[in-house]
Amino acid sequence: MSARQRPTTDSARVASPPGPATVRVAWRVRGGLVEYDGYSNDARSSPHDRGGRVSTLLIDVDDAWPPGVPAC
Repeated sequence: MSARQRPTTDSARVASPPGPATVRVAWRVRGGLVEYDGYSNDARSSPHDRGGRVSTLLIDVDDAWPPGVPAC
């Protein structure tokens, strides 16, 4: 998973945690469309402790827009 400075795939990487990691999402925002493993969406999440924005496709959640996570 790569955390990007802005919610686009061409934005600078700010973090790339190794392997599976647990993240707590602070907020979410719409960004550029991401396609991965037959799925696609434009949802980005900002992890509390990692900075940047990551595609919600790369977070193991059932809903791209998890309830209780504020939009910004």
